[in-house]
Amino acid sequence: MRRRRRRCDVAFSVVGAAFVVRGAFVAGAAFVAGAAALLGAARHADAAPAAELVAALDAAGGADVVAFELPAPPRTPHVRAATVTGASMAAVLAVLADPGHYRALLPSLVRSEEIGRRDDARVVAWELEIPLFNLSGTLELRPRAGGFELALIEGDFSPGRLVFDVAPRADGRTTVALDARLDVARSSFFLRRIMARSDWGEPAALCAAAWVALRATTSRAEHPHDAAAFRPNAPPAAPPPGQPDGATLSRPAFAPLAARGAAALVNLSSSGRLASVAVSVASREAPAALAARLAAPRSWRAFPGWRHVQPMPVAGTSAATVIVEDGIPFVDFDATWRATTPLGSPWWVAVEGAARGAWFGWQVFPGAGTTQAVLTMDPRLEATGSIPRRFIEAEPLLEQGLSLALAFVDAVSATRGGAK
Repeated sequence: MRRRRRRCDVAFSVVGAAFVVRGAFVAGAAFVAGAAALLGAARHADAAPAAELVAALDAAGGADVVAFELPAPPRTPHVRAATVTGASMAAVLAVLADPGHYRALLPSLVRSEEIGRRDDARVVAWELEIPLFNLSGTLELRPRAGGFELALIEGDFSPGRLVFDVAPRADGRTTVALDARLDVARSSFFLRRIMARSDWGEPAALCAAAWVALRATTSRAEHPHDAAAFRPNAPPAAPPPGQPDGATLSRPAFAPLAARGAAALVNLSSSGRLASVAVSVASREAPAALAARLAAPRSWRAFPGWRHVQPMPVAGTSAATVIVEDGIPFVDFDATWRATTPLGSPWWVAVEGAARGAWFGWQVFPGAGTTQAVLTMDPRLEATGSIPRRFIEAEPLLEQGLSLALAFVDAVSATRGGAK
């Protein structure tokens, strides 16, 4: 099999994504922790996460919800994420307000100190230790009704803001939502070059960072007595392909999110590991035409980095096996994909290659004036090489965060184009 080392041109290659996401996540979550700590024991009114985000979360069947604003102008991507935790609202706020547990939340935080005041805002200098480079900057902590805003004013990821809203639910659990706007391109020359390869690189980096920061916060709230940050440590045990599928994203509650760009679900297994990610993107194509186009393996060439896609027809079937060649040094994405049934199945499974067992599939749903194309996958990134494995070992939540970013880039590239 020819080995074409062209995956380095991908806007969100696993290596580049890992650096982008880990840096943005650690910074974002550190901002949250630092802000809450400096706000101390101040009273917070009940937060009010966006109603449309909460409605989607209620309809998500236990999955986390991520919403993308598209188009995403350069340097100003906007992503929102929400989850439900069994921890109380007080427990979530306590995590953010306790400086004694910063390293249990973010081991890479090496500096977070108040250096002054601007009116009612506290000014905080921060620094994070990241592989190959450190990130640093200055933020302002601005109290707001129902929560707080962290405004990045200098340094990496500025200008930008992170807003956390925490609200109690009628069933005794807690809704936690994060509204994130960061200039993820303002971080390093290396990362800028990676993200510049795709129109979708910046929102992809931000979505992974936002989701991981959100889950790191709720995980700490659920395990406040652990000496270190709690993370899932069970071996991967994903359900069969297509379970759960992305049909949930066709429910009416997701229409407002999809109309503004794209909507996504992050499904976790009972152990907390990844079950699947699903991304819904609106299209003007007719449902039948879009379904036919996405069902054809030649459409996979729109996935960034999938430079060689070779269907291998089998008598009596329609491209039941497809060989894909791509890759970058230290990462192996070459694979043989096979349909789960000879004809008509939307689910493709990697039967050969490092990520054997990975799967993905498309579903198409007609809507009011638009068509929703839903891509669902489990890419098994932890099995694709030493680089992604090391990052996922260092921050296990990157398994889900990077998978979400990859699914987003693939979904919008296939339906809207834009990969450079």
